[in-house]
Amino acid sequence: NLSLAELALRKYSEAFATISHAPRTSSQGEVARTYLRGKIEVDLGKNSEAERDLSAAFAAAPSEENHALDLGNYYFRVYKYQQALAVFQKATRVQKDSPFLQLGLGLAQFLGGQSAESIETCRALLIHHPDFSPARVMMAFALYMRGRIDEAAKIAGQGLQDPHPFAYLYYLHAVSLLKLQSREYDIILNDLSLAAQTIPKCSLCYLAMSKAHERKGEQEPATTDLETAVRLDPTFAGAWYRLALLYDQTGHHDAAQLARHR
Repeated sequence: NLSLAELALRKYSEAFATISHAPRTSSQGEVARTYLRGKIEVDLGKNSEAERDLSAAFAAAPSEENHALDLGNYYFRVYKYQQALAVFQKATRVQKDSPFLQLGLGLAQFLGGQSAESIETCRALLIHHPDFSPARVMMAFALYMRGRIDEAAKIAGQGLQDPHPFAYLYYLHAVSLLKLQSREYDIILNDLSLAAQTIPKCSLCYLAMSKAHERKGEQEPATTDLETAVRLDPTFAGAWYRLALLYDQTGHHDAAQLARHR
């Protein structure tokens, strides 16, 4: 418990020292020690040790939900998507009712190139947990990336009726409507405004806002949106490119040249 508290306070070295000196008692206690040590090693950047310990804890107690979640999330962080998929496949066979493990499975499938399977995993998850907003985000995003824009807009729109919808659903709903050439600009801009209030430094939100304003013939706010996008992310090449076009259209050619250079 002391080590866990130190980990929560981001005192990683202290947490590691504490758990290393904990007395060895039962085999169950040793599994718990190994698991927590693995979590700390992730934050210390000790990847090989973290993988070893988290894998050992999961192998010893696969029915512990957090063992699977932390090992799977570790594999996500180091881009080992097939290993993450194997973890979540095994875990969901043991714990069929965990929405978090099912979500991990859907994400692993998507990142591993199995987007069709990811969509079906999320669809099955939502049947049993209809208000589980993260599953709608995952499903809508996978549909959008497969070009099934109508379905993506529908799933995202349904998710906005959840008691506590994720902010990303507002973004996905808005960009799906934009992709469908919708003229519901008030809805689109309201969705993007709500998304930008919650998603940290959402430069993509402001890029989408700019597109909506431009389609409405509102060049000044469209330009302001892009200026916000590049302020949030100075490396956002696509926003700089569109900003250059808008500057040229309004006669600000020097600013357009600078934007192209950036």
